[in-house]
Amino acid sequence: MTSRGLLLSAGRTEWALAWAKRGLAPLVVAAVEGWTLVVPAGAPMARPPYDDPVRTLAGRPVGMGMRPAIGLFQVGRQAVVTVHDGRWRAVHRWAIWTRHDALVDTPDLTPARTADMVAVAGSVGGAQLVGAEPALRQIWHDGSLQPAQVVEATFRLLGLPGHDVLTGERRGADLPGARTIHPHPRHARAFDRLLEEQARDREDQESR
Repeated sequence: MTSRGLLLSAGRTEWALAWAKRGLAPLVVAAVEGWTLVVPAGAPMARPPYDDPVRTLAGRPVGMGMRPAIGLFQVGRQAVVTVHDGRWRAVHRWAIWTRHDALVDTPDLTPARTADMVAVAGSVGGAQLVGAEPALRQIWHDGSLQPAQVVEATFRLLGLPGHDVLTGERRGADLPGARTIHPHPRHARAFDRLLEEQARDREDQESR
């Protein structure tokens, strides 16, 4: 199954570089058209199921200095958009599309509306995305498409850069000024220890 994706942050590139250094996987960070683009550059050092670079990037919250931010991903048969708005206590929001079902309910995740996507995309350079929201809504409620088509249309309607990086037509590392960040392995070890502790806590609660 094809998995690919990237994150676009409206914050300064320095914030994204610092964030990448604290992560689980190598990342390429580059400034592009007013945004900071972040794309996977290798597998995470964490244990399964957190060893998937695309899913790990999609699931990682971003700090205040990087918000607002938007992630666009194709994960197997799904198109996924993550939205991080600019509010102080922003919630990590998700829009997940699957073939035939189109936009699906995510009871364990806070949903992202197409209006949320437009709001974040319009935050850089004061972009006027006239007509984008109803067109996006139509795309995300059409189950007859392919996931790649949904992601491509979302890029186009939101006027976002980086689609050529997502499709592989251009490598993120080849962008002007791009930097590849390899986080220290201690971050992955600490993450694994946290998961082990949480698993033990659940076992203790279930045994009571």
